Amino acid sequence: MSGRPEVSVVVVAHRARELLVQCLESLQHARIAHEAIVVDDGSGDGTPEAVRSRFPAAQLVVKEESEGLAAGRNSALPLVNGRLGLMLDSDTRGRRGALEAMASALDSAPEVGLVGPKLIYPDGEVQPSCRRFPSPLIPILRRWPAVRIAPESRAHRRHMMLDFDHASERPVVYVMGAAQMWRAELPRLIGPYDEKVSSYGGEDLDWCLRVWAAGLEVRYTPQAVVVHDWQRVVHHGRGWDRHAIRAARDFYYLQWKHRSLRRDPRLGGLD
Repeated sequence: MSGRPEVSVVVVAHRARELLVQCLESLQHARIAHEAIVVDDGSGDGTPEAVRSRFPAAQLVVKEESEGLAAGRNSALPLVNGRLGLMLDSDTRGRRGALEAMASALDSAPEVGLVGPKLIYPDGEVQPSCRRFPSPLIPILRRWPAVRIAPESRAHRRHMMLDFDHASERPVVYVMGAAQMWRAELPRLIGPYDEKVSSYGGEDLDWCLRVWAAGLEVRYTPQAVVVHDWQRVVHHGRGWDRHAIRAARDFYYLQWKHRSLRRDPRLGGLD
């Protein structure tokens, strides 16, 4: 590929070699000029060798040890050459036209700083991917024993936007980090990913809230469809293991960091 790409696609992979290969293969049908940037987050599963063999044009960053998703994405930001950036999880596969639809959504609306596509499971079922501002009670309601009493509390359903059919384009507080597209200048405007968010998750909420704080909008764009091979098994009822405690710590850190946005009329008007 010659010249500057339209889209720089960044994928951070941790022990997901085969899924990563499928993700990168799905980009080959895109009709928009793009580049792939892969960060191997200390996988130790042959991911670098697979990328070099199957996708020699991809830029590759290899970490000897896992540093987490936020650090992995920050490693890729200086390598972005496209006018647009697209963060994809390694367990995603873009449907035909997905990159083009997200790019069109950004190009047609300068007030929008970030867009997210419709996510679907491999069987085609819609995966709820839009979120409202989370209640401070969410980590408690999604863990034992609360989840045993009320598996789908009102606060949980509201946060997950389970009352929304995911069929129409609209602004939302945030979209899942499995697929997020933004203009290349966005990191210079809002800063890099917050590496204090140490669990795999939470960086998507932080990134989107910083977009809103910068005076821009986050928009859900169902014209773009991305398959997300995300496990539907609900682990929330397991109780408070070290992973749950780590995620809760990140959650409350972000609640404090973005506490002023909870009263922002723009976000309040998205109900």
